[in-house]
Amino acid sequence: MKIRSTLLSFVLISAIAIPAIGQTTPLLVSPEKSGLSAARLKTIDRVLNEYVTRKEVAGGVALIARKGQIGYLKSFGMKDMETNQTMTNDVIFRIASMTKAVTNVAVMMLFEEGYFALDDPISKFIPEFSEMQVMVTDPETRTYKLEKAKTPITIRHLLNHTSGLTYDIFGQAHIYDMYVQNNIYNGLGVTTGTIGDMAKRLAKLPLTSQPGDKWQYGMNMDVLGYLIEKISGKSFDAFLNEKIFVPLGMTDTYFYLPGEKLNRLATLYGLDASGQLAKIKGEAKVGPVPYSDYTVHANNKTYFSGGAGLVSTATDYFKFLQMLLNDGLYNNKRILGRKTVELMTTEQTGDKFNWTKGYGFGFGFAISRGPENTGNPGSKGAYTWSGIFDTHFVADPSEDLVIILMTQTFPNNTDIEVKFKNLAYQAIGN
Repeated sequence: MKIRSTLLSFVLISAIAIPAIGQTTPLLVSPEKSGLSAARLKTIDRVLNEYVTRKEVAGGVALIARKGQIGYLKSFGMKDMETNQTMTNDVIFRIASMTKAVTNVAVMMLFEEGYFALDDPISKFIPEFSEMQVMVTDPETRTYKLEKAKTPITIRHLLNHTSGLTYDIFGQAHIYDMYVQNNIYNGLGVTTGTIGDMAKRLAKLPLTSQPGDKWQYGMNMDVLGYLIEKISGKSFDAFLNEKIFVPLGMTDTYFYLPGEKLNRLATLYGLDASGQLAKIKGEAKVGPVPYSDYTVHANNKTYFSGGAGLVSTATDYFKFLQMLLNDGLYNNKRILGRKTVELMTTEQTGDKFNWTKGYGFGFGFAISRGPENTGNPGSKGAYTWSGIFDTHFVADPSEDLVIILMTQTFPNNTDIEVKFKNLAYQAIGN
């Protein structure tokens, strides 16, 4: 079903970024200087415009960078349809699971400082995880039994999502009810307490599989956020700010926006009963997925979800990805070592990862096995991920290419992400 709306009656407004007062646009150059074709980029303008005029998305921000320079940065459509606010390049988006890559980097910074080995049990630092059980479900009767975990959950398992932890959003029998009843927050909605509180509750619940056996998307990054707190002695948000955001100049990336920036947060849209775009106000639910517009708890600054909690801008996230493409270095600030980045962006799970055709999985990223396997343009070794509220990125080391698209719709039933990525590749000029 395609998203439709009678609320949207405007023309695409799309312009190369003009920095707002107090905002800095990093390395914005002409398309040709960054190795992009200005003529071919016009196709992207037209295609993004079509999604807006067809009333399938309200608006968004698109960024393409090569060789460390942004050659394409444009906003399209509306930030808020009801109040007729035009989308601008400095609009802040809920990036949801794009938070995971940031958390992975933070963990690996501590790894580089020698605080742990990747195969250390997480229970070495969070003892509540020392005695884990695994749920074994009978598919015919839908009943289950519990068996003892054969191996401890390691930090590596958490980094590559093979720990056996899951998300309530998948609605798995029995597990869903346990997660909901024990307030295991997926990071998409209203939260209370701290990630430490949550991790201790989570440790009392069974795993969906034996650690190391299966790739299962889940609460891994939230547990790792607590690990960072335990090792560093700092709150997770303070650690990220000090070690990543400030050094990289990511001035608009937060768990909770300060009051003076709330007006820059993109409006979140869902679908009404007729399938049309509708503004989300407060809490909402799609199937088993509860979520919120993130403003209802803007004053609650105690729960920092490492899996889904951050908000950011396209230009901020570009700096983060370019740091990785630069082997851990950005603007003379060393965040990670070259070999650590290499490890993170190399396949770690083999064929256990089967979410996306032609991809493997590393630490926080899906890793392309090349166009011969994906069936789409791109390079072998390019890494990518998305956020559930319709934010997406690709970092391609072979082309020194960053692709970012941020819109704000859930669920999004369009193919805007696929088309934009393909069109970004066709715009490479040299």
